[in-house]
Parts: sequence; C-alpha cells; structure tokens
Amino acid sequence: MKQIGIIGAGAIGQKHAEAAQAAGAAVRWIADTNLEKAAELTEKFGGTPCESPATLLEDPSTDAIVVGVPNRFHHPLAIAALEAGKDLLLEKPMAMSAEQCREINAIAARTGRIVQIGFVHRYTAVGRLAKQVVDEGRLGNIYHAKAHLHIRRGVPGLGKWFTTKSVAGGGALIDVGVHLIDLAMTTLGYPEVADVSGQVYSTFGRRMRGYVYENMWAGPPDWDGVCDVEDAAHAFLRFRNGATLELDVAWAGNFPEQSIPASLMGFFGDQGGMTFELFGDHAKLTTERDGAVVDERLEAPAAEPFRDQFADFLRSIETRQVTGATGADGEVVQRIVDEIYRNSLPLATAGVA
Repeated sequence: MKQIGIIGAGAIGQKHAEAAQAAGAAVRWIADTNLEKAAELTEKFGGTPCESPATLLEDPSTDAIVVGVPNRFHHPLAIAALEAGKDLLLEKPMAMSAEQCREINAIAARTGRIVQIGFVHRYTAVGRLAKQVVDEGRLGNIYHAKAHLHIRRGVPGLGKWFTTKSVAGGGALIDVGVHLIDLAMTTLGYPEVADVSGQVYSTFGRRMRGYVYENMWAGPPDWDGVCDVEDAAHAFLRFRNGATLELDVAWAGNFPEQSIPASLMGFFGDQGGMTFELFGDHAKLTTERDGAVVDERLEAPAAEPFRDQFADFLRSIETRQVTGATGADGEVVQRIVDEIYRNSLPLATAGVA
C-alpha cells in the first residue's frame, strides 16, 4: 500500500485525503502550518500531523506527495518533493508561470519522478462522456469549442490569498479558468495553440466594502485586505489545425438568478455538436438523421472525480507513466493563461469600475 504525504490541510487537502483512502492508499503525513487543522484531518484519515513539509519529505517511507496549498508555494514545494525522490500530485494551477512549470518538468525528468496535475474535471461524469464521444468520432471534425462558467457573485475569500496576486498569481482565470482550459484541451486532444487573445476584468472585487455578494466559499471577507486580481476573463484561442476555443469565466457578474452558477461546455463539428453543463449528469448531442436535425440526450455514467483521479495517480506510480494530466499539459495550460494576462489591458483600465 502506497504511503502518501499531503501538504495542506484545507478543503482541497481533505478532498485528497478522502480520495487517497478510497483509492487504496494510506495517509502517512498531513503537513500544515496550522498544526490543529492537520491534526483534525489525521483523526479522520490516519497518519501523523506535522507543521513542516520537510518532515514528510525526509521520511523514506513516504512514497508520494500531494501539494494542495496556495499557488505561490506550488513551485518551491514541487521542486522540494521531486528532489527528495517523491512522486507528486500537484494541485492546479501547476505554478504561477509557464517558466516555473518548465523548471518543475525539467527536474521531474532529471529525477525520474512522476508529476500529475490536479485537473479533476477530466474525471467528472460529463468530462469523461465528452472525451468518449469525441474520440469515437461522433462529432466529425471539430471546428469550434466553448468553455463558459459564470458565478453571479462568488469572489472567494475577498481580501485574502485568493484575491492577492502575489500569492494566487491571478484571479478567476488562474483559479477556475484553468479547469475549463484543460477540459476543453484534453477533449480536443491537446491541439497545438497558434495564438491567444483575451481580456481580464476587475469590476466587482475591487469595490471591497461596496461589493455585494451571495457566496464567498473561501470567506468570510477581509474588508481591509487586498484585491488586485481579475474577477472575470474572456479569451479566444486559435489552434494550428484551424479549430478555435472561446473561453468565458467569471467569479462575479450581473448575471440573472437562474445562472448560479451557469456553465456551458460545447464542442461543434461537421457531423455533430455536443453541449453540457460543467457539473451536470448528461450531455445533449445534436446531429442529422433522415434529413432532419435531431437532439439526443446522452446520460453520463456515474463518477467519483477525486477518487478516480487518485486511482490514476497510483496507477502512474506503478507504471511510471502518467495516465492523468501530465506536467506537459500543465505547462501548456499555464502558457495559455500567461498569454491571456500578457495580451490584456491593465486591470485598472479594463471594464467598468
């Protein structure tokens, strides 16, 4: 049984502890600067709490590490884990820049260690269904895809690390946008990107005390804190094969009540089109039959995304081949994110303040 060390005892750390146990691994350590939080998780899932990642990295009985901490620490902790000879499940985003991703991948290659990225939406019921339908050729040649997610008023933990660029690297785009980019890209077979254009907006979060919200899942807010990241991003990607991707993601906006949250993934080909809600249990397939355009509901088989992702990680450790999201995939996604930020006008002049 593989012995797992988890760095980060927050909500995502708990998800990974549950997943590791369900997938047949043992939690050996849980590290967090808040030792009380680490101890709470070890009471549920076993293992030993510790404050310093060095404790579990130095333990020869620990086979693999999960990193689930604020984004700024992904790069140094990933390098430390790899240099310590540990295989690695690294939460999204892979790092704060494509350059950092390249360094992680280079060290993984040098040390011969496994790096898998936590793009868990690949493992949802509809995510798997989409990949299957496209791989079966039921849509024909795909020329366009859409990846949209709108949350009406849901800036997470306003004033804390999620909204602090030096810690998070960005806002809605690097937080939830990376999931949409990866799911679209993996469904399309990770085509080569020709060019990227986009714009990010900071319209709501920067109001601070004037921000009216309905959901703050990483809250409560720190009204005296920092918000220097975007709450929405819109981008357009063109691929070398001629296909395109439209990306639209927002933590906050003046969206109608029925769209809390509203999401759409769509893949459109010359033989058919498929659309689905990101958190749904079915997809709609649109094709031609007997001289008419018809819609068909496709039920998605049940899935346990975090458990199945961890099972893939364990399989990767055994086979020494990553079967989930690779470090190369993480680097491509981060390169796209970097390009959207680079091509965007400054936040101070974007949108309506």
